[in-house]
Amino acid sequence: MADGAIGWFELNVPDIARATKFYGAILPWKLQAMEGYDGYVIVNVGESGIGALQASEAADPAGRDTTLYFEVADLEDTLERVKAEGGTVVQDRMEVPGPMWIGQVNDPFGLKIGLLTSSPAK
Repeated sequence: MADGAIGWFELNVPDIARATKFYGAILPWKLQAMEGYDGYVIVNVGESGIGALQASEAADPAGRDTTLYFEVADLEDTLERVKAEGGTVVQDRMEVPGPMWIGQVNDPFGLKIGLLTSSPAK
């Protein structure tokens, strides 16, 4: 892994089943409950674990200023799936240096995440 790359993340959520459904619908993740740890779901991309969804009653995202950006192939399609799964779009497609484009969304619990693509708009 390159220095400075995101190596792991944990998203604290109040409803692990709903979070698993939401993230499974909008991102190409393989989600697998961790054996022996109730409320902890490993996020896999290919054969690599990259993070986890973690059940937490204290999942109040107010005041948090960390945003993880997840790469997606089709930003507009993903933004539509976010809305369909109960999330909200905070920032539509915006160009950033690279050339890259980002969007930001809130999941159904209010947690902000970023979406990143190198694909121009259709």
